[in-house]
Parts: sequence; structure tokens; C-alpha cells
Amino acid sequence: MRSFHATGTLWTSVDHIIETPMFVDSKLTRMVQIADLCAYALRRYLENGEADLFDPIFKRADRIGNVAVCVRHFSPPTCDCVICLAHQP
Repeated sequence: MRSFHATGTLWTSVDHIIETPMFVDSKLTRMVQIADLCAYALRRYLENGEADLFDPIFKRADRIGNVAVCVRHFSPPTCDCVICLAHQP
């Protein structure tokens, strides 16, 4: 974590990270609910092709130029999902 605070990532600096994970019931905090929703939307998109929840979230993905840098789909090179297409320069 000290390294991330000092140097950031390849794409951005990391100024505000909570270093100790806190395991809580998602009913207790809205930020965990948002993370759960994002994970749910991503899973539904990748497993079932359902884009209703995923599209609005993916529009907010971090990008450098037109290349998405925050979400990766580790798949065969032939994958043509929006995540893989958005990750190509």
C-alpha cells in the first residue's frame, strides 16, 4: 500500500485508499451496496449478455483517451464484448 500511495498506478495517482479491508454487511453502508451493484451488473453482462445495468456503469469507467483502463475481461483474443473492445487502443 505504501508503494501505491507513493507512486500510484500506471494510469493515475492513488491518494485516497483505505488500507484495511472492512468486512461488513452491505445493509450497513451504501458504498458496499454500490460495489455489490457494480459486481452484479458486471457478472450479469459477462455471463448472460445483460447490459441494462452494466451499460450505465461502464460509461463511467476510467479511460485514457478511448481506452478503458479500470475493467478487464480476461478472455480469448477473439472476444468482442464491449469491455475487450474498449480496452484496445
